[in-house]
Amino acid sequence: MEDDHDIFGQSESTPRQSDWHARGYDREIVERVWSLATKVAGNDPEIWRKDAYGAWMHKLDYRKRASEFGWEICDTAIGGSYGIAALQPMQWQNYVDQVAATTQSRVTADGLRNSRRLL
Repeated sequence: MEDDHDIFGQSESTPRQSDWHARGYDREIVERVWSLATKVAGNDPEIWRKDAYGAWMHKLDYRKRASEFGWEICDTAIGGSYGIAALQPMQWQNYVDQVAATTQSRVTADGLRNSRRLL
């Protein structure tokens, strides 16, 4: 018989400690970030929502990259927004693409001009 698992992948019989603590997001933050995802009419918003790119996310698949509907918390921290205002729920593949887009290259000086350099 399968255990019932909560949003953090813990069964009811195990402590609430999980690898989600390693990211520094407690249960309240995860719940608040989930509430920022787009509700879709005809779907239970406690279970299914979409990210900013229109990808489906399943609430119980938080941090499950083996799932098509897994999702992560993306810390955008741009435009002067910090804290909860900078966090957004994102389907895990979109999350990986977002992180890759910000880390694969940098603009740096090349003599008297700027150029993009791959890292």
